[in-house]
Formats: sequence, structure tokens, C-alpha cells
Amino acid sequence: MNNPRSGSDLAYVLHSVPYKETSLIVELFCREHGRMPVVAKGAKRPHSALRAVLVSFQPLSVRFSGKSDVKTLTQAEWLGGLMSPDGKALFAAYYLNELLMRGLTREDAHPELFDLYQQTLLGLSEGEDMNVCIRRFEVGLLQAFGYGLDWAYDAKGEAIEPALEYVWLDQHGWIPSVGGNVNNLQNGSVEQVVQGQWIAEIQEGIWSKAASSALKPITRKLLMTHVAPNGLMSRVWMEHLLRT
Repeated sequence: MNNPRSGSDLAYVLHSVPYKETSLIVELFCREHGRMPVVAKGAKRPHSALRAVLVSFQPLSVRFSGKSDVKTLTQAEWLGGLMSPDGKALFAAYYLNELLMRGLTREDAHPELFDLYQQTLLGLSEGEDMNVCIRRFEVGLLQAFGYGLDWAYDAKGEAIEPALEYVWLDQHGWIPSVGGNVNNLQNGSVEQVVQGQWIAEIQEGIWSKAASSALKPITRKLLMTHVAPNGLMSRVWMEHLLRT
């Protein structure tokens, strides 16, 4: 693994824990360096310059140094321009962070996923529909990790037909559903009918509330299978809130 003595990047705080009496170990999501743990020395001190900026869901410019896996954070500057999500959207944002913590390996860069994360935080903070925001992020994350859904073709390589209905078979793809009868499918199928029209629209970058809701069981199964087999605490909190 390449361990430079120093570097800089754009970053978000995913998680932090106390370290010794006055410091923190902070998990950063960096655009060019992926998930990176850093020691923020003295960050717990009342007058530390790092204390005020090392908060979740805010864009940072960071500098770090060190040759070990855990770098030393030498500078962090708040870039501004983004309001933090609040209310129920705040729990959705924590869900994004937990997905990234579970799925990212250290120093494995995913610039497009970083950009999607930033766009999703913006959507949540501006009141965009939460189901749309979350589903779009889940799909992008699965794509980045190699478990993406094919929006153009079904499991046999035939073009998606907008007039048909489909179900998803993990590791195979979309299978046309005849009259909603999916009971005879192999293990790994998700018994949720998705309109071909919705699949075609997502291929074009169009996300509707109906499509986002229909895809929820599919992305949940894929995430639980490939990213977080032991479950996600933030999903439990979020779904409890959405029911209230």
C-alpha cells in the first residue's frame, strides 16, 4: 500500500472516537484517498482549531502526514456551502455514513461515490424526497462496489422492455415477471415487481418516488448480502422514525 509522508484532499467526517485524553481518531471519507483514519491531536481541547470543524456532513479540506495506516491530521478547513440535514433527514445522512463505513476498505478511492455522497447530502438538506435520495445513493454505492444493477438489459441480455414487469435475481439480473408469479424463482430473487418503465427511466437518470419505493426491497437485499450482512443500526432508527 502506498503510504505517503504527507498529502491533502477533500473529505467528510464519517465517524470519530476519543483517543487518549485530548485527541480523536477520525474516519475520513476522502475524494482521492477513500476511507482514511487519522489522529486529530488535541482536537478535544476547548480552544483547538480542529474541534469546531471535525463534524459530520460538512465539506473539509484536509492535510495529513505519516507513513503508517493511521495518518496524523495536520490541518482541516471548513469549506462551507452546505447546510447539515436535520430532522428525519439527519438520520438518513447517518445511514449513508454507516454504509460507507461498512463498505469502504481503507485508502480505496471512489471519487464518483464521493461526489454522489456530496450530492445526496445536498438533496437531504434541501428537502428532496428521502426515498429518492437514499435509493439513488444505495444504487450508486452498490455500483461502486461491483454489485450494481443493470438498467439496460435483463438476465438473458435482452433489452429492458418498458411495457413489461421484472423481478431481480441476484448475480443474474432482471427476469420478466408473468402475472406477478415469482414463486418458482431461484434463491436470491426479490419478490418485488418493478415496472420496466421505471427501469428505463433510471437508465436515463430519472428517479420517481414510485420507482424508489419499488427498488427498496432489492437494494436492501443486495446491501445485506454484500455490504452489511450483520445489519445496520441506522436503518433501524431511520425506519422507526419514518413510521412515526
